[in-house]
Amino acid sequence: MKTKRQNDIMKLLAAKRSLRTDWLVQHFGVSIETIRRDIHELENLGMVKKVYGGIQLASDDLLVSDLQSWNNRMDNCLAEKQSIAQQTLELIPDRSTIVLDIGTTTYALSRLLSARQDLTVITCSLRIASELSRNTDHCIYVIGGRLQKGEQVTMGSFARSFLDNFASIDLFLCGADGISLDTGITEFSEAIADIKKYLVSLSARTILLADHSKFGKKSLFRCCSVADVDTLVTDGQVPPRYLDAFEKAGVETITAENGSPNC
Repeated sequence: MKTKRQNDIMKLLAAKRSLRTDWLVQHFGVSIETIRRDIHELENLGMVKKVYGGIQLASDDLLVSDLQSWNNRMDNCLAEKQSIAQQTLELIPDRSTIVLDIGTTTYALSRLLSARQDLTVITCSLRIASELSRNTDHCIYVIGGRLQKGEQVTMGSFARSFLDNFASIDLFLCGADGISLDTGITEFSEAIADIKKYLVSLSARTILLADHSKFGKKSLFRCCSVADVDTLVTDGQVPPRYLDAFEKAGVETITAENGSPNC
């Protein structure tokens, strides 16, 4: 989260379950406009929802430790993620069927999808589904399976059978925990890696969204090779040897601008 105050608001919410706006103004000794900005940012992150006179947790399943972990990841290379998301938006046609992977970059993309019309969006991320439900009129499908509360995602053996109901998927918008030239795209979770591998095979086009911090890293489970990706959207700080390898494998590479040199 952007401020210590926002972290403190979430800690108070975890204990009290709901908070009045006027109480927050008095408690923190700031203006009503400052608290409203905090609430707006927390609501946009899917962590709180507004109720009459105040706020409450967006979901009873949310834990402060989970929220802090998520927001630490969201804040890492935030400018790059936003630029990559904006660039990727241009690749998504109206009235297409897309799959949004879990992760902070695809979440940043989900916040831009109100600019598209009549999408069918499939995801296993409850955060992404919630964001789209609040801010768009798109048709949303949540992949069935066991809920992993910390990540707010569904996974497991039911996911493949659920996906088999779709006759066609136009785009798989894929994230990554790690990207290396020898092992390709990797994930920390065996279950997530398995479903991503299946989605690559089902989708007409796989677009990888990854900032430079993901390159040169490996997680335990392999999702796919570099050659399985159709398009890479990244930022301008990726070492050239990675871009060269993707291009030699026949992958279209797109560089988003406006990243931060301090990421």
